Amino acid sequence: MAKTMSDTIEAKTPRKRKPHFFVTFSHWSMVLLLALSLLTGMRLGWGYLESGLGGPYGMWATLLNAIAPRGTLLGINLITLHVTLAFLFLLNTCMYAGYLFLSGDTRRLRFTNRDLKSLLTGLVTRQFRQNKRALWSANLLVYWIAFTFVAVLLVTGVALYREDWGLSQLLGGYGAMRLLHGFAAYLFLPYIILHITLQWWFGQFWSIFRIQWHRPHLKAGLIGLALSLMAVGGVYGWNQRLKTLTVPRITQASGTPVLDGKPHDPAWQQAQPVTIRTVKGINNPHDFVDVDVKALHDGQHIYFRMQWDDPDVSSKRFPLLKTAEGWKVLQTAMASSNEDVYYEDKLAVYITDVPRGGCAETCHVGVGPEGVPKGVHYTNGETGDVWHWKSVRTAPMGILQGEPGLMDDQYFRPPDPLPEKVVKRYKGGYHADPKSGGGYRSNFVKLDPEKPLEETYVKPIMLPPSNEIVPDPDPATSEHNVTWWIHEAEGIPYSEEADTYPVGTLIPNILIKPIEGDRADVKAQAGWHDGVWTLEIKRGLDTQSDYDVAFDTEHPVYLSVATFNRTQVRHSEHIRPIKVVLKE
Repeated sequence: MAKTMSDTIEAKTPRKRKPHFFVTFSHWSMVLLLALSLLTGMRLGWGYLESGLGGPYGMWATLLNAIAPRGTLLGINLITLHVTLAFLFLLNTCMYAGYLFLSGDTRRLRFTNRDLKSLLTGLVTRQFRQNKRALWSANLLVYWIAFTFVAVLLVTGVALYREDWGLSQLLGGYGAMRLLHGFAAYLFLPYIILHITLQWWFGQFWSIFRIQWHRPHLKAGLIGLALSLMAVGGVYGWNQRLKTLTVPRITQASGTPVLDGKPHDPAWQQAQPVTIRTVKGINNPHDFVDVDVKALHDGQHIYFRMQWDDPDVSSKRFPLLKTAEGWKVLQTAMASSNEDVYYEDKLAVYITDVPRGGCAETCHVGVGPEGVPKGVHYTNGETGDVWHWKSVRTAPMGILQGEPGLMDDQYFRPPDPLPEKVVKRYKGGYHADPKSGGGYRSNFVKLDPEKPLEETYVKPIMLPPSNEIVPDPDPATSEHNVTWWIHEAEGIPYSEEADTYPVGTLIPNILIKPIEGDRADVKAQAGWHDGVWTLEIKRGLDTQSDYDVAFDTEHPVYLSVATFNRTQVRHSEHIRPIKVVLKE
C-alpha cells in the first residue's frame, strides 16, 4: 500500500524539502492571478449598490474605493481584464491538476480519517503547534478549503459571465451568484493569513521560494501544461464565437415593416430572432430581462424589432404635484441623476464596428468626478453609436405629425478630461449627435433657485392642453393611455388664472418639440401589451454621419442592449455582444 504523507512525517522537525518546479510555478501564478482578480473584481463589486460585501454607500465604501483600481489596470479595461484573468485562472488550475495526476502527487493531498483524528488530537491536547502530524493535517485541510474556494469561483464566475446559459437561475439567481462569488473571493484574504501561519509553524514557509528540478515531475508538468493549453485555448476560442443576428433582405412580397409598435407585422416572419439575456437591472420582477431581437433591411434602411417583458408602463417621470402651498416635483434622486422611483421606461442600443466589441468594453467603472459613484463610457478612439429610446421624452415626438417617434441618437467617444466638479448633470460619457432644432426640457422653474429641489416649490412652464385630472402619485401604477408629456406646440403657458387644478393633481414634467437634424436619424415606435414592450426601429444603413456606425453587407457590426425599468441609470446589461450580419 502506498504511504501517505501522514505516514512519513517524523514526530520532530520535518524534512527541509524543495517543491518541484511546477508546484512553485503554479503557486505563484495563482497568487498573482488571485491578486489581480481581487483588485479588478473589487471595483466591479464596489459599483454594485445592493452588494452585501460593500458598495458605494456601504460600510466599506471608503476603503474599497481607495484600494480598487479605477477604469483600467495595466492599461486594460477592468471588465475585460477580469474576464481574461478568469481564463488564465482556469488554465493554471487545469495545469496544476494535470501535474498532480500525472506525477502521482495526488497521494500527498489525501485527507483521511487518520488526518482528521490527528488534527483533533492536536487541538484537544493543546499541543497543536508541537504536533507535526496535526500541523500537516491542518495544512491538508486548508489546501482543500482553497480548492473549494477555487471551484466556487469558477462555477459562479461562469454563471455570471455566461448569463445566456441560465446557470445562475438554476443555482439560486444572478444576485445569489454574485454575492457568493464575491464572498468566496474575499475569503481568500483570511485564508492567506491562515495558510502562511500554518506553513510557518510547520517549518515549511521558506520552501516555496526554492525549486527542485526532478525530470519525471518536470515531464508531468509540461504534459499537464500542454494539455491545459489545448483544452482552455479551445474553450477560449469557442467562447469568442458570438451569437449571430442574421439580417435578411426584405422580399417584395412581404414589404417593409410598419413602425406601429405591433409585433405581428407579416414582414417580421422572414427574420429569425436572437435572444439577449440582460442582468443587474432594477424594478424588474426577475433578476434578468430577456430581449428578443429581429432585424431586416431593404438595401437602404435597417429595421429592428425588440421585445422585452415589463409588468407595467412607467411614465411618471418627475411629475409635478399640486399641493395646498404650490407645485412640487415628485422625485427621490433628481439632483444626483440616480432616480429609480419617478421615472420612465427606456431601452438603449450600442453599436460598434470593432470586432467583438460590446458596450461593456466602453464602461470604465470607478472613473468619474469626486463624489460621483458612477463610471464613464469611453472608447479606444472609435465612435460607438448609441440609440436611446425614452418612452416619455422621444417616443411621442412624431405624434402631431402622424409619424413614428424617435430614439435619441447619441454616441460614445474617446475619453475627455474629467471635470473637477460637476456643475450640470453628469452624463457618464455619452454625447448627443448634433441637432438643428427641437428637443426636450423640464416643465418647471424653481421658486427659490438657491435651495435644493426638495426644499422649494416650483412653477410650471406650461399646463397640459386638456384639464385631465391625474390624482394617483404611485409611480408603479401602469397608466398606459395617460399622456405624461406636453408638446410645446399645444401647451398652455402657465398663469395663475389658468391654474384651476385641484390639490392632488399631477401634470407632466417634460416639454417636447420634435428633434431635427443628425440626432433624429433613428425612427422608432413602441407599443405595450400584456406586459411586453415591442419596439420597432428604422434607420438608414449609412447616414454619412461622423457620429454613427454604418451597416453594410461586407462587414459585421456588434450590438449590445440595456433595458431601464423606471430607472434613470440602473439599467440591465450583458457582457457579450451579438454579431449583426446583413445578407444580400
